[in-house]
Amino acid sequence: MRSLQVVMLMLCVLGGMFLLVRAPEFFMPAQWDPSIGRSFDPLASRLLGAGLLALAAAGAGYLHAMYYSMPRRLPGPAAQRRHFALLLAALVLIGAALARAEVGPNPEYRAPLRTGS
Repeated sequence: MRSLQVVMLMLCVLGGMFLLVRAPEFFMPAQWDPSIGRSFDPLASRLLGAGLLALAAAGAGYLHAMYYSMPRRLPGPAAQRRHFALLLAALVLIGAALARAEVGPNPEYRAPLRTGS
């Protein structure tokens, strides 16, 4: 389980750093309908990267608390407030990125070919 958590943490860190530094424009198709989606501009891309980094920081604090200090003591109120603030910042940043991204048709979508009778 730890290896999966570390992989997810590293994906958040590397993806967040890439989006924050490079700020690429990209299109993210909708989950259930690939003909529509959201078009991210550089600012929305940076907001998404910052949100992923905040989420990675919260995850790193959680992993540290669970695997290195949990048998001895529970996290104190300051650590809980810090974790809550990081999670809230991640939600706000990712929400702002999704709100800033324009919803529209997928420029690369082609309807599937219908075969049969």
